[in-house]
Amino acid sequence: MRSDLRVLAVAACLAITGTGSSFAAGGLSDFVVKPTKLSQGSPIKTSNVEDKDIPDWLRKSERLEAMLGDDGKSRVENAKVVSKVETPIPGLDGFVVQADIFNAKSPEGRKELFVFYTDKTKRYLFVGMLIDMEKERDLNMMTERYVRGQLADNPAKALRPQDMHGLVIPGGKTNKMAPLQFVVDLGHENGKSSFLNVVRLHQSLLDGGKNPRPLRIVLVSGGKDEMSTGAMAMAMGYQKISGDGLPKLIEYAEQGRSTPWMNPARLKNDANLKQAMGIGIFQIEDNSSQAMLARLDTLPLIYDGTGDKTKYIMLPTGKADWTQLLTKP
Repeated sequence: MRSDLRVLAVAACLAITGTGSSFAAGGLSDFVVKPTKLSQGSPIKTSNVEDKDIPDWLRKSERLEAMLGDDGKSRVENAKVVSKVETPIPGLDGFVVQADIFNAKSPEGRKELFVFYTDKTKRYLFVGMLIDMEKERDLNMMTERYVRGQLADNPAKALRPQDMHGLVIPGGKTNKMAPLQFVVDLGHENGKSSFLNVVRLHQSLLDGGKNPRPLRIVLVSGGKDEMSTGAMAMAMGYQKISGDGLPKLIEYAEQGRSTPWMNPARLKNDANLKQAMGIGIFQIEDNSSQAMLARLDTLPLIYDGTGDKTKYIMLPTGKADWTQLLTKP
């Protein structure tokens, strides 16, 4: 995914033409969002595990529950190995453990997934960080996100948009609610349309003094359209270095291939281009990898809350529902 998206974004910069039809977004009266497919990949393999293949210390529930933090502040029940996961490190096996966790935040209990790493002898437990220094990736995080997405009843619940890169649209001056997180791919026309509808509605609420909450746009690419991948990457980079990434993104969603700031001559003479691309392509690649590892198959998605309390909610289907959500006190 890293190299594919990087090539797509660079190719977009080289192949942009100033011709082509511009994209016209739907009006606010038509707010039904049709989900679009996100390209998938399988960088990690999981498999069923037979009881005889599970290390003794993982089979003993009381020891396993103790390792998961069963103490006076929390309680762990029903801990069990549910699958085996392939690791990119020779000699290491990963065992996926599912357990019910009860604590002050979740008195009714919630299911959690954990990954335990052991060597081929199954005698040793490996803990701590597993970092691929060549690609600068936390392999623990990648593996856990993948198995969460694979085992979740809805892959959208496995994604953590609060850990992803985003562009924030400020809300009203007195609205203290956490930002709504809107995950979208502008590589599809439905993605462009839904993005523009939400952004325009948010702006109209601001203009009308309705005090909407902040809106955080989280961009991912399924690799469908190289120009969109490049535009999203550059917009994220420009937001970081000059603060104008959001207006550029809106302009691209509106005009597509006719976007003035993506004209080859302007890009060639833009001193910030390389810096913006260098920042943005890694951000969108990271976002897209997380979406892929969660095994998402459709976008856009929306999330509410903050930190560990951020949760997936059903996508509103009409302007009235969107307005109510955006103006939530």
